[in-house]
Amino acid sequence: MRLRKKIHRIKPRIKNFFSKKILARLDEEGIFLAKLYYFFLDSSFNREMLSVLLGKKVHNSRNENLESNQAFLRRSTHRIEKGLIVPKQKKHYALGYIYDTCRILRVTYKDIDEKSLSWVVDVLDAYFKRADDTLDVIKKSKKEFDAIRSKISIQQEPNIKSIPFEHKELEASKIAFSDYLKLTERRHSVRYFENGLVDKTLIENAVSAGLQSPSACNRQPFEVLVLQDKNVISKAVELPMGVQTFKDEIKNLAIVLGDLSYYSEERDRHIIYIDSGLFVMSFVLGLEAQGLSSCVINWPDIEERENSLYKQFKIPKHKRCICFIAFGYAKSKGLVPFSEKKEASDIVMYNEYSNR
Repeated sequence: MRLRKKIHRIKPRIKNFFSKKILARLDEEGIFLAKLYYFFLDSSFNREMLSVLLGKKVHNSRNENLESNQAFLRRSTHRIEKGLIVPKQKKHYALGYIYDTCRILRVTYKDIDEKSLSWVVDVLDAYFKRADDTLDVIKKSKKEFDAIRSKISIQQEPNIKSIPFEHKELEASKIAFSDYLKLTERRHSVRYFENGLVDKTLIENAVSAGLQSPSACNRQPFEVLVLQDKNVISKAVELPMGVQTFKDEIKNLAIVLGDLSYYSEERDRHIIYIDSGLFVMSFVLGLEAQGLSSCVINWPDIEERENSLYKQFKIPKHKRCICFIAFGYAKSKGLVPFSEKKEASDIVMYNEYSNR
């Protein structure tokens, strides 16, 4: 027991000693030293590594066991759709995944929303009309698709197809840039809210705006947990940092979660943060456009807080918290930080990188 206490006492000093040695020798080529540092001295990335591997396991298991997999279906459909828009059409493409796409559709179509399902079916219809049906893989895939197509009922006008179209068919924007800029400038981080719950229709309007944001291969690997129960919120606001001064003001709270089971490769592990960030900005602007205010709350990667979040809401560990968002109707007399932003010229470079 004494030895254990002694080791525990000197451990920080040992870590500090070796940490300084490694960091002093570290340069841009120091991959080996970086591995040593995080293997022996710092466990900060342990949960991220576990989450990435768990996400990969879930994703691959769904495909191998022929289980519902929206992530694979959405990505494959988007890849096929991109093949339909290239100026010089290939005689055949998607041969490596078209059969799996049709098989996954068979077990996923009941779990996907009707508009997305219509998009998948329409894109596959367009693909098979152009595909070379003399190839065995195309024949086999089309047979699989036709079998499930007969079971799918989509309530949509027959003349409306969710397939690639010419850009000129898009309705011209009637929003002046000056008006859009005013909306973005009006949005500030508000921390003082009126009592009352925000109507679910307004929340879902803002979510719909957020969902129009770009997403890698249209996977949209995120979820939004909305809290409006004061008892649940009172516990949740203890989890992030930086909210102690206004936690009692929060009557509506959103937690944005990224889902790593949308990917089969480690190279894509950061996409949940990119796609979720794009969604969050459009979401808060959607709130602002409806007269609602918001405050995006940073989520630090702290093990104790992460574990508390997973436990409190029973969140699987292949999902990562992106951020919290407090929102509602701002108090008219509540103060708002001015928070001046940088000028565009401060961050824009043209044609070459330059240190600032």
